[in-house]
Amino acid sequence: MTHATPKPAPRPRARAALALAALGLLAAVGYGLTRPPAAPTAPAAGDPAPLPREKGMASQPVILLTGYEPFGPGRPPNVSWEAIKDLDGTEWRGFRLVARQAKVVWGAPAEHLGGWLAEFKPAAVFSFGTGNRGSFALESRARNARGRTPDNNGALPPAPAVVEGGPDEFRSALPLDAYAALMVKKGYPARVSGNAGQYLCEEMLYTLESMKSAGRVDGTVMFCHVPPLGSRLRDTTVSPEYVQRFVRDLLETWYVLEQGPAAAKDPRHAEVKAMVERYFKTWSDQDMKGYDGCFLPDAVVQFIDDRGRVSNSGRAEFVAGQREYHRTAPEKAVEVPESIEVTFEGKLARAVVYWKLTAGKRVEYGYDHFTLTKQDGRWRIVNLVFYAVPPK
Repeated sequence: MTHATPKPAPRPRARAALALAALGLLAAVGYGLTRPPAAPTAPAAGDPAPLPREKGMASQPVILLTGYEPFGPGRPPNVSWEAIKDLDGTEWRGFRLVARQAKVVWGAPAEHLGGWLAEFKPAAVFSFGTGNRGSFALESRARNARGRTPDNNGALPPAPAVVEGGPDEFRSALPLDAYAALMVKKGYPARVSGNAGQYLCEEMLYTLESMKSAGRVDGTVMFCHVPPLGSRLRDTTVSPEYVQRFVRDLLETWYVLEQGPAAAKDPRHAEVKAMVERYFKTWSDQDMKGYDGCFLPDAVVQFIDDRGRVSNSGRAEFVAGQREYHRTAPEKAVEVPESIEVTFEGKLARAVVYWKLTAGKRVEYGYDHFTLTKQDGRWRIVNLVFYAVPPK
């Protein structure tokens, strides 16, 4: 959650406002590896084919995969689409994979994603595009700035920003270094990139992060550049089959890092973890509209101070206090979840988060206890209890 140790104040309400104020976070970083894959090996030509569509798959949670059309009429196929198209409608670890092709047209990511997210309500979105030779690049930063490259219609961007008035950039909430390390162990030349190119690929990632911040995506979002079709990668020629193996191994890595053993039995774990990540990310990004959207309207927040006293706030009062904290704080606070544990009780989910808060030289630790329920397809907070503890 987001907190700062409250300083003594003459009125309990003031003390609670200060306490509730200092809650921050970075949306992503790691929970550490739940369990690295046993004996990772390089991709082999004999990988099993995707499972066919089966009855009942329509009710399964969806993982959305996106790729792009060719870069102009008569141009070679775009490997980002050729690699994923055959995965459409297949089953994987209790999820239904849905593959969709995006146009290389300015503004198309928002147009496409608006419909796809509403239709599928995906638990995760993995987007792919063709990048530079030599490696697979996991993109860590999305800038709200378009380049001046014409699209497939020959048009320059209609506006310099992807989202008018949006943040200058979004940073991925995922532990991408851990992803890249595991993909390297699997035999792929993978790296983390901070430059997504200011073309349609960066626009796709920025749009995804913006929609996640607004609560339109509850799950993981990731963008990866793959090497061009036909290029050489070590001793391999890049083909759709090779990139598809990469995609499937990337999904396995996500499953290990983001799901954990308990999630293998209940895909709701991914949804709740994603909701908790979004809660922290919106707070740290000072996106208070997105932060407010994490709560049900009548949610209650409770802070327990170091003497065991409890301060209660309604959602509106609490969010207003957080907004004021960001406005007046001399240093930006960032709170990172060190661990997330999720359990379910009927219609409720409970998440316990051990967090680390950094604000300049100040470092604090504590716990958030979330109670959540699902309404209109989204997990939202009913009750939140938080308090600080000495570091472990």
